[in-house]
Amino acid sequence: MRKLSKDSIFNGRIKLLQPKNGYRIAIDPIILASFIRLKPNQKILDVGCGVGTISFILKMREKASQITAIDLHKEMCEICEKNSQINSLSIETIHCRVEDMQSNSILKDRLFDQIITNPPFFKKSASRLSSSKNFSNFETTDLSNWISHCIRRLKNNGIFSIIHCPARLDDIVYILHSAGSIKVIPIFSKIKDTAKRVVVKFKKGSKSATEILPGLVIHEKDGNYSDKFQKILAGNFDDFYG
Repeated sequence: MRKLSKDSIFNGRIKLLQPKNGYRIAIDPIILASFIRLKPNQKILDVGCGVGTISFILKMREKASQITAIDLHKEMCEICEKNSQINSLSIETIHCRVEDMQSNSILKDRLFDQIITNPPFFKKSASRLSSSKNFSNFETTDLSNWISHCIRRLKNNGIFSIIHCPARLDDIVYILHSAGSIKVIPIFSKIKDTAKRVVVKFKKGSKSATEILPGLVIHEKDGNYSDKFQKILAGNFDDFYG
């Protein structure tokens, strides 16, 4: 296993071991987790969990949730398990590729109330996978397959949530639109910028029209974090979209 650093989020409320070199957590999983509305005893699947950032944020907020986290990298699953112990937040970690969920002996007969994912952003053809960091940023299976495999594990009326770059929004909506309703939340670096990310929330089986919700702005004009994003970083999600 590579050398690890011990970092923290939410003023130390969650501690995270992560590789010193290679892919390290950014703000995307924190943003995505802030838009998840939880109910007690829900079964939740975190697809492509990495070191478990999203899973531990959700478990901290609702300890009665039953959270399963999967990743194709065995090393990430091992780190995720260590983080579970460090934070005393119990989650189930499974070493599994997204495309193998339907045949995995543990997952194949399970359905989930919510599925959350922060997948790689870039198509495999866009760059050679020359480092561990690149490997985490570039698709190992194309986005349509990634989403389709997730939706198969989702209960009817269940919620699927994904964060991605706006350039892939057309692909995401195309995959999802015929199977349920969609809400899109743009994420802006500053108020007059174009969106840098989008959060898409999908309700399986719903017939509601697609909605564009108010966006989240990360920085004020002076470069400081916005009030809303400061609430996210403090772990205060009470007034966020569900």
